[in-house]
Amino acid sequence: KDDEVYVIGNPPYLGSRKQNKDQKDDLEYVFGDNFNSLDYISAWFYNASRFIGGGQNAKSAFVSTNSICQGDHVSKIWPRVLNQNLEFDFAYQSFKWKNSAKGNAGVSVVIVGVRNKSKEKRYIFQNGYKYEVKNISPYLTQGSNIIVVGRSKPISKLPEMNFGNMPNDGGNLILSESDFKELVASNKIALKWIKKYMGASDLINGTKRYTLWIQDSDLVEACKVQEIDSRIKGVVSHRLKSKRKSTKELAPFPNRYAFSAFVETDSIIIPRVSSEKRKYIPIGILTSDTVISDSAMAMYGINPYVFTILTSRLHMVWVRSIGGKLETRYRYSIKLCYNTFPFPEIDSKQKENLKHYAYSIIEERAKHPTKTLAQLYDPEKMPDGLLSAHQELDRAVERCYRLKSFENDTERLEYLLKMYQEMSNKDTIFSKQKRTRKSKN
Repeated sequence: KDDEVYVIGNPPYLGSRKQNKDQKDDLEYVFGDNFNSLDYISAWFYNASRFIGGGQNAKSAFVSTNSICQGDHVSKIWPRVLNQNLEFDFAYQSFKWKNSAKGNAGVSVVIVGVRNKSKEKRYIFQNGYKYEVKNISPYLTQGSNIIVVGRSKPISKLPEMNFGNMPNDGGNLILSESDFKELVASNKIALKWIKKYMGASDLINGTKRYTLWIQDSDLVEACKVQEIDSRIKGVVSHRLKSKRKSTKELAPFPNRYAFSAFVETDSIIIPRVSSEKRKYIPIGILTSDTVISDSAMAMYGINPYVFTILTSRLHMVWVRSIGGKLETRYRYSIKLCYNTFPFPEIDSKQKENLKHYAYSIIEERAKHPTKTLAQLYDPEKMPDGLLSAHQELDRAVERCYRLKSFENDTERLEYLLKMYQEMSNKDTIFSKQKRTRKSKN
């Protein structure tokens, strides 16, 4: 009661793919099941919660990689910890940490304190500031303990999003701008089998790339072009050398991508990774002759109003808080960021209204033809017209939710989380009713 005991250690930060058999066995020993994707340090948080549980003055805290409070990790570890009548005591949000060891690489970490439920104050530390909050969420933000779980289909009535197209070709199907010009200069017929190719970096930094896109029925004719024939043979060689059976099985079809959801329509491209310094993730609208790479997500047969939703501040608040991170950069996920995003049902008139704001964004970007999206979305250099267009878009999207303006991002996130919970509960009830009807039939 009147004494203090400290247990101090340095738990490893190993992600699930870097763990050896002994470490996997440790996680199984601690958790029993459902541990495969957990960071090794999850075991320390869970054991510490059991160790301090019920002790009036007992607390625990760890420095951890920031993954513990991001993405899928949140739903897999924190319900187990907090269900033991515990709560967060304090939290340092993501920051870069490194020690003085030679060649030491900095990592992005958080510091998380856990305690038995108490009336004592709670604090979040962010960018050198200390904030007193009513509650600390598992995402280390101010708010409730609602946890978002990834879904295979959108929770809202929005069109489905696809992964970008993965060639797995050893680079042979992809052409740089100079490769493209050289090939077409000597063989104009090659244009029949070339499409534009765009990934996240190409979109953001304005680089131009192309891809060979050859139907099975055209392969023999296309290979009469020596450069194309050489590249097709390069794909075969690359796939045959692979240790993966599924890749080897693709070798007889060197003109095909390993994965393709491509549809020859206009599309929306969403980068999978983007700088956390930006107020908005740069999202693009592409024509039907562009293949989106697997470094981005794709939506085909676009509805411009969906572009408006994706590039809104409300969606950014969701992505920033709910999605995973690559170090501290935004990492966009279909299952976790898009499919879980709660958006109200709107009528055709509202959709038509939102389209105008999408076109305003595109028009403002077009006024700066020499600048890349990286430059246009630099928070310190963003053109006033583009920023103003985004702010007007933000207000239009928010009016789809309610007429009263949100005061800050904390209020936006809490509103979205409650809406997500309500939609999830309705979805669960509907699924149960559907299963009951099926069983009766």
